[in-house]
Amino acid sequence: MKLDPKVKEKYPEFIAGYLSVSGVTPEQTVEGLVERKREVFQELRTKYGKTNTLEIPEAKAYRSFFNLMGADPSSFRPPQEFLLKRALDDRFPSINNIVDCSLLVTVEHWISAGVYDVIKIKGEPRTCLAETPETVELIDGRKLVTNVGEVILRDDTKTLSAYTLGDTKFGKISHETSKVLFVLWNAPGIGRDRMEAAMKSLGIYARKYCGGHVDDSEIL
Repeated sequence: MKLDPKVKEKYPEFIAGYLSVSGVTPEQTVEGLVERKREVFQELRTKYGKTNTLEIPEAKAYRSFFNLMGADPSSFRPPQEFLLKRALDDRFPSINNIVDCSLLVTVEHWISAGVYDVIKIKGEPRTCLAETPETVELIDGRKLVTNVGEVILRDDTKTLSAYTLGDTKFGKISHETSKVLFVLWNAPGIGRDRMEAAMKSLGIYARKYCGGHVDDSEIL
């Protein structure tokens, strides 16, 4: 994956990272991952259980970044905030082991982590800025419009994800998926140490709970 220099020009504190993982086996549930979720959720309840989510510095950082990109965080809630509330309420999403690893890393490290089926990607993906408004169809079927200047993930033919809207249908993980690309984004105020920790955890989870092998990884 490449990072367009225009992103850093517009948002100097923005950081992107990726892991290319082969040999993954999609499964509905993996016992070890279920246990790891419980451990993380207990840690989150201990740390944030009595805290107003809107007062958490990391949540404020993502809300500020959403505002900066022209999105109202009250209408388009940052995924970290949404997932934290779900974890605290014992309503955390469960999709499959591969997607669940990305969701767990997102809430565990305050880093946006998405995952995409490599076989569905055309050319080299890149994190860049939306230059014009574009209607995208998300995984849940909603059709929404990107904001000009919003951080997006694109390949040679299509948009795979938009920072404030989420992932589109094009890179969706299926039961046939065998190689994936994990893409990680921060928000200004969420430092490189968080990105490094998130990538380390994701590499471990991909091997331990998805049966994969990390072929390549980099912080851009």
